[in-house]
Amino acid sequence: GVEFSREVTDARATIVVVDAASRGTAPIHRLVNEGKQLVAFEDMYEEVFDRVPLSELGRAWFRENVAEEDSLGYAFVKRFIDISGGLVMGFVTLAIAPCIYIANLFEGSGPLFIEQERFGRHGSRIIVYKFRSMQKNLSASGEWTHEGENRVTRVGAFLRLTSLDEFPQFWNVIRGEISLIGPRNDILGLGERLAEALPYYVSRYSVVPGITGWAQINQQYEPGNVSPQSIVETKVRLAYDFYYLKHRSLGLDIIIALKTIKRMFFRLSS
Repeated sequence: GVEFSREVTDARATIVVVDAASRGTAPIHRLVNEGKQLVAFEDMYEEVFDRVPLSELGRAWFRENVAEEDSLGYAFVKRFIDISGGLVMGFVTLAIAPCIYIANLFEGSGPLFIEQERFGRHGSRIIVYKFRSMQKNLSASGEWTHEGENRVTRVGAFLRLTSLDEFPQFWNVIRGEISLIGPRNDILGLGERLAEALPYYVSRYSVVPGITGWAQINQQYEPGNVSPQSIVETKVRLAYDFYYLKHRSLGLDIIIALKTIKRMFFRLSS
């Protein structure tokens, strides 16, 4: 373990950060007998970074930290909020669709909406609709945004900046295929690519995916991007997703919702 020190009132207390491999060993028992305070490495990591250390993941971690089902009260309130939010998103979608259609005419031909096949809970396949923000609709693409020749349009850049491109997913939210808050789901091709590259990646789909989530409000992406654009960035997102799986609650959902609204206004004003 690595020792850290801190002042506690008039006495000096030593905190020892212990990894999983060291627990139960003779040196650890000696430190306990000396009266030193032990802190699990993953607990310290979560406290500092608000995400889970991927190096600590394993089947035992998921058994101990990720519940199969939410409590009845939390599930009921979350579903009520999803339906209410979905209805609001539906009204906004209908109101702004004509304006977006007209704006798209100045950038050439192309559909107003795009259809994407994405992963749902437990790896199920769902069809979602979004306002088109790119030149082409490569719904099963395994590419990042910067790969290939598909580019974000000027109208699409505004839609992404304001998150309005996500609003046509209101129907998926009302149907219960997507929640307002949860781990962000992937387009089919890209999700398959990531599942092959990252251990335990599919475990993020043990809950209903969301339009916004803990990763979206905490992670900083490359300039101009609103989502991961590499394996390295996706690893960080995965660490945030597993933090949400472990700590998900109504309180955490409210924090995510408020910070999402704050980030949207910040992007508009910057």
